[in-house]
Amino acid sequence: MKALTLGWVLASRERGGSKRLVGIAAGVAVGVALLLLVIAAYQALGDRSARSTWPLDSAFKTGQVAELEFGDDTLWVAPSGMLGAPGDYYDGQAITRVSIAATPQSTVAVPGIERAPQPGEYYASPALAALIDGTPADELGDRFGTRIGIVGPDALLGPETMLAIVGADAAAVEPMLGASLHAELSGVRFPTPAYAMIAIVGGIAVLFPVVVLISIVTKLGQAARTERFSTIRLIGASPRLVAMLAALEAVVPALAGALAGVGLFYAVRPLAALVEIEGSRFFVSDLAVPAWAMIAAALGTALLAGLVAFGTALRTGLGPLGGSREQQERRPRWWSLVPLGLGAVVIAAPAVVAAAGLDVRVPDVAVLVGFILITVGLVLAGPWLAAAVSRFGARRANDAAGVLAMRRIARHPRATFRSVSGLVLALFVVTVFAVGTTTEIVDEVADVPATELVPADALVTNLGFEADEAEQERALARVAAADGVDRVVRVGWYDDETAGADGEQGDAGDASAEANGEALGGGFVVSAADAAALGLDAGSAEWLWIEQPYFSPFEIGRDIDTAPMTAAAAATATPALVTVLTDGQPGSRERARTAITTSGLTVAGLPATRAESTDASATRFARQYVSLAWIGILIATLISAISLSVSTVAGMIDRRRQLGLLRLSGMPAATLRRMIVVETALPLATVFLLTVGLGFLTAWAVVVALSGGDRGVTLPDVGYLGLIGICLGLAAAAILVVFRTVRSELPLAATRFE
Repeated sequence: MKALTLGWVLASRERGGSKRLVGIAAGVAVGVALLLLVIAAYQALGDRSARSTWPLDSAFKTGQVAELEFGDDTLWVAPSGMLGAPGDYYDGQAITRVSIAATPQSTVAVPGIERAPQPGEYYASPALAALIDGTPADELGDRFGTRIGIVGPDALLGPETMLAIVGADAAAVEPMLGASLHAELSGVRFPTPAYAMIAIVGGIAVLFPVVVLISIVTKLGQAARTERFSTIRLIGASPRLVAMLAALEAVVPALAGALAGVGLFYAVRPLAALVEIEGSRFFVSDLAVPAWAMIAAALGTALLAGLVAFGTALRTGLGPLGGSREQQERRPRWWSLVPLGLGAVVIAAPAVVAAAGLDVRVPDVAVLVGFILITVGLVLAGPWLAAAVSRFGARRANDAAGVLAMRRIARHPRATFRSVSGLVLALFVVTVFAVGTTTEIVDEVADVPATELVPADALVTNLGFEADEAEQERALARVAAADGVDRVVRVGWYDDETAGADGEQGDAGDASAEANGEALGGGFVVSAADAAALGLDAGSAEWLWIEQPYFSPFEIGRDIDTAPMTAAAAATATPALVTVLTDGQPGSRERARTAITTSGLTVAGLPATRAESTDASATRFARQYVSLAWIGILIATLISAISLSVSTVAGMIDRRRQLGLLRLSGMPAATLRRMIVVETALPLATVFLLTVGLGFLTAWAVVVALSGGDRGVTLPDVGYLGLIGICLGLAAAAILVVFRTVRSELPLAATRFE
C-alpha cells in the first residue's frame, strides 16, 4: 500500500504525469475494446453459420451418409440458394426457400419454428414477412402458401435474412437439387475445418496489431519515468522498490483502461453489428464475449503491463544518475531472423505439397504455426535488419541529419523499429487479406447477344425426372396463362448415345453433318418457333439442336453452335428445362415465377434468370470470408494509424532532452526534421519489400494449402495499391505531427540542468 501511495504521489506531482496516465488508460481502453470485438466477431461468425446451415445435407456437414426412411422421425429438406443452387428471388432480392416434407405427426424439431409446416403452409422471417405484406400476392406471397408463423432468430443469419420455410409433399421435395432426408436438424459452426482455420488465422492477424498497440501505449512516458525513478534511487530506494513502483504505475492505469475498454466494447457493439455480411447485419446479441474471456482480457492486459514494467525496471538497473543519460540497447543478434525464416518454410511446405499433388498429409495446424512465426518474426527481425542497414548507411551519410539518424538507429534499433512495428504488421495483414481475396472472383452478368447465351431476363428452371407428362403439360398451360407471360419454351435434352441405341441418331447425325461437317453430341433441343422466340435462327428446320453451354451463366466468347434436327431425332429428347419469356416488366417476371412455383410443375430447382444464376454460382461461404477480410483490412489500417501516431509522439516526448540539447547547440529545426524523417522512414523502408513479399507468400500458402490445391491467388487489383498508399500516408501524417512537436515540445526546461 505504501508503494502504491508513493507511486501515485510521484506520478501525480510529475509535470504532465496525470495526462500520461490518462493517455495510457485511453490507449489500453481502445486496445481492449478492439480485442474483445475481434473475439466477439469470431464467435459470431460461427454462430451465424450454425444458424444458417441446418438445412444442408448431412453428408456435407458430417461427411457421412445415414440410411434413413421417411416417417414420423425423419423429414425431407431441400434448401435453395446454397452451395450454388439457385435461390428464390423477388425484384433482385435473394430469398432462401427451405422446402420441408414432414408427416403430420413429425417429431423432428425445426430450428426457429414451432412445428414442421404441412403442404400449403409456410413460415417467413420478419424481413420476408414485411416484404410479402407490401407486395401483390400473385407476385410473391402466393408462391409460398398460407403463412402460419414467423421464423425466430434461431434460424436466421441476421435481421435482414429473407427466409421461407415451406411445407410440401415428399414427392415434390425429393427430386429437388440438394434434397436430403434428416432425423435431426443442426448446423455447423464452420462449413469445413479449412474455413475454421481461415477464421483463426484471420482473427490472429487482427489481434497482433492490437497487442502491439497495447504494448506501445503502456510504455508512454518511459523516459520521464526513468528520470523520476533515478531520483528515487538517489534518495535510497532499492532497485526492487523502484521496479515495484514501475509495475504499479503501469498496472493501475492499464487496469482502469481495460475496464473502460470493456465498457467501450459494449458501447460500440451496436455500431459493429451494423456491419453487413452476406446481405444481413449481425444481431447485437451475436457480438457476445464469454465472461471469463472478458475478465481474462482485462486482468491479463493489466497484469502483463505490470510484469513488463517490473522486468524492464529490474533489467535496466537504474542507478542514481541513470535517468540523465540515454542508455544503449542490447545489440540484436542474427538469430532474431530464425523465427521469420522458419515461419516461411513451415507455412510454405503444406502449400507446396498440395500444389505438387503429392500424397503426403500435412496437418492444417502447420499453416497456423507458420503464420504466427512469420508475424512474430517480423517484429523480432526488424530491429536487426534496421541496425544492419543503418550501420551501412552511416558510413555513407554526408550530412548531419543522416549521420545522427543512422547512429541513433544503430544505437537504439528496438526503440526506433517499435515506432513503426504497428504499421509493418498492418502492411503485412493488409497484403495477406488483399491477396487472399483474389481467390474469389465475383462474376458479372455476361452482356452477350441471344445467339451466345439464353436472354438474361428469361426465367429458366430444371424439370424433375419421372414426372407425369400430362400433368406437366397442364401445369405449363397454367404458367402460360399468367398475366405478362409471352411464351413458355419447352427444352429437351438430346443424348446422342441414347438416341443412337434407339436407332434415331442417324437422322440427326446426317443433318448435323450437312450443317457443320461433324457429328452431333449431347445438347438441347427446341422447336423452330421456340428457337425464334429465344433469338436463334432455325432456318427451314422444324427443330434445332443447341450446344450445351447455351443455358449456362458464363459467356463463351462466340455464337453458340446450332444444327437443324429432324422431328424423329427430336422426339427422343427428354424434357429437361422450361424457359419462360415475359413482356419484360418486373411484375410480369415475378408473376411468372409465382406461377411456375404454384402450377404443380415437378421441378428440380427454382426458376431463375441468368443474372440470378450468376449470383448463385459463387460459393456463399467464400464470399462471406472475403467480406470479413476487408473488415480485417479496415481494422488493421486504423490500428496502425493509432499506434504509429502514439509511438512517434511518445518517442519525441521521451527525447525532449536530447533534441533540446541539439537545438541548444545551434542545430536548425529543419535538420532535426530531416533526422526524424530518416529515423521513421529507414526502419519501414528496410522491411517494406520483405513484408509485402511475405504477405504474398502467406496468402498463397493459406489459400493453396487449405483448399488442397484447388484454389489459387492472383495479383490484387489497383485497390491494393490504394491501401498501401493509405498506410504510407498515415506514416507521413504521423511525421507531420512530430514536426509540430519539434517546435512546441522542446522548452528550455528540458535542458535547464545542462
